[in-house]
Amino acid sequence: MIINTNRNGFRFLWLWMIPLVLIAAVLLALLFWWQTRPSSAFPVDATITIARGLSAADIVRQLEEENAVRSSFFAHIILLAWHDPNNVKAGSYYFDAPLSAFSVIDRITRDADGDTLVRLTLPEGYTTKEFALLATAALPQFDGTEFLNLADGLEGRLFPDTYYIPADFTASELLDLLKSTYEEKTSSKNELISNHTLGEDGVITLASLLEREANTEESMKIVSNILQKRLQMGMRLQVDASIEYVLGRPLNQLRAEDLERDTPYNTYLYAGLPPTPIGNPGLDSINAVLEPIETEYLYYITDEEGNFHYAETFDEHRANIANYLK
Repeated sequence: MIINTNRNGFRFLWLWMIPLVLIAAVLLALLFWWQTRPSSAFPVDATITIARGLSAADIVRQLEEENAVRSSFFAHIILLAWHDPNNVKAGSYYFDAPLSAFSVIDRITRDADGDTLVRLTLPEGYTTKEFALLATAALPQFDGTEFLNLADGLEGRLFPDTYYIPADFTASELLDLLKSTYEEKTSSKNELISNHTLGEDGVITLASLLEREANTEESMKIVSNILQKRLQMGMRLQVDASIEYVLGRPLNQLRAEDLERDTPYNTYLYAGLPPTPIGNPGLDSINAVLEPIETEYLYYITDEEGNFHYAETFDEHRANIANYLK
């Protein structure tokens, strides 16, 4: 009798593989169950806002970062396998109790959930008053006067960005969002800011000047170096933008007599920085204060095309004015 050893060996292999496959399936099911249970740090009594235009991967990554799901990988599987990612409704979702990943994904894909979001762009360098005007124009129920009252003393610490917010956002909610975003965006710079000779107030004030005085990352860093050297030397900054802040008039409308106005914001008359920031700076200008480009320049001008011309001496500066500001 001839025994087919290959066939018997194949059958023997299957006898071992079946329990291994079953064990693997059970372990995978347990892992899936565990990773889709409510997160131990679930954001109870909190709101998660999903912006328009996010990909499915972006959405589940955000949910994991905000502890609404344990695993973005398994949440992604749920979203793709049990739902249509195109049904995700951008909006703000409030959670009053911990939910499983299945329930969280169900919440954000049901048409009944979510608020209609409004795109609100607050540009770098704009003042708090300008922020209030933009928000009033974009949000039908927004109280600009209340916002300005609540924001008193916070000029420079309201972060400029593009926000997607519910149409019924209140003045206090917007203020909280801008303050928390400022803290979040500058957190990695805290040590550099606190160790800077100007301190946080000075860093933010100088950054707000750079937003109005310079127009590129490089020019911000060069002008930052010039202004910081002037501060160290006791020279007056002679920055037009700080007068613009007081008068509420664009730079191109400033008159010669405006430069003689007696105000602590007039850096032609008073040495040092203005008493407060003159707007809300972005990260580029803050970085320019912290990491300026070292040069020998002490003067600068901007021509009508927005190009910068630097000088080491006052005579060179006067020559630049004659050549480029005709």
